[in-house]
Amino acid sequence: MAELPGVHPTAVVADDVELADDVRIGPYAVIHDGVRLAPGVRIDAHAVIGGEPQDLSFAGGRTCLEIGRGTAVREGAVIHRSTTPDRPTRIGASCLIMGQSHIGHDCWVGDGVVVCQQSALAGHVTVGDHAVIGGMTGVHQHVRVGSRAMVAAMAKVNRDVLPFSAVDGNPATHRALNAVGLRRAGIRGDEYAALRAAFHRLREGQDPGDSTELVGVLKDFLAARSTRGISPFHRGRCAS
Repeated sequence: MAELPGVHPTAVVADDVELADDVRIGPYAVIHDGVRLAPGVRIDAHAVIGGEPQDLSFAGGRTCLEIGRGTAVREGAVIHRSTTPDRPTRIGASCLIMGQSHIGHDCWVGDGVVVCQQSALAGHVTVGDHAVIGGMTGVHQHVRVGSRAMVAAMAKVNRDVLPFSAVDGNPATHRALNAVGLRRAGIRGDEYAALRAAFHRLREGQDPGDSTELVGVLKDFLAARSTRGISPFHRGRCAS
């Protein structure tokens, strides 16, 4: 591969890698075959991107990893490519993948997602847009984390996390709406009140209703196929 001005001379970049001209790759980073990096992507020192999936069923061959526009992958993070050529491992646009975190094979991470320090997403995890995965969190294979959800630090997430919610604990349970994240997204007033009412109805085992578009997002998530099931609600008092 021809040298690019943003690639550190100690970085190892395979021949079969697609790099936008303004991609930055730090010292001693390793970029394997089958990786596609969109404009504005930043890969920091010692990150390992696109290595073979850590999956005993992997039979070899060319598979892929895509990282979207403007995403930053910080020091020492590890992201594996997919197990089959049908669907790449994908990290969306404008994400922040913090240092020493791990994203496994066949994960599908939306736009604007933050994965905090030393967290691990196992294979086939799906993370919705603008979700936050707290530091030192473990997410089980095939779990879905909904859009704008907040997973607290050091949580053990072995079931799906509802959109717009906050979970914590080992195993993780739904505690509240993600009030801070929703406020930052401009979701206030009647929209927030409708989500809060839907959250409490779900906690009581009732239908969430269909009062707003955002409640519809919640219903669509519940109606979609789930391999792991939905994380339960916390037995104590839930604030929202």
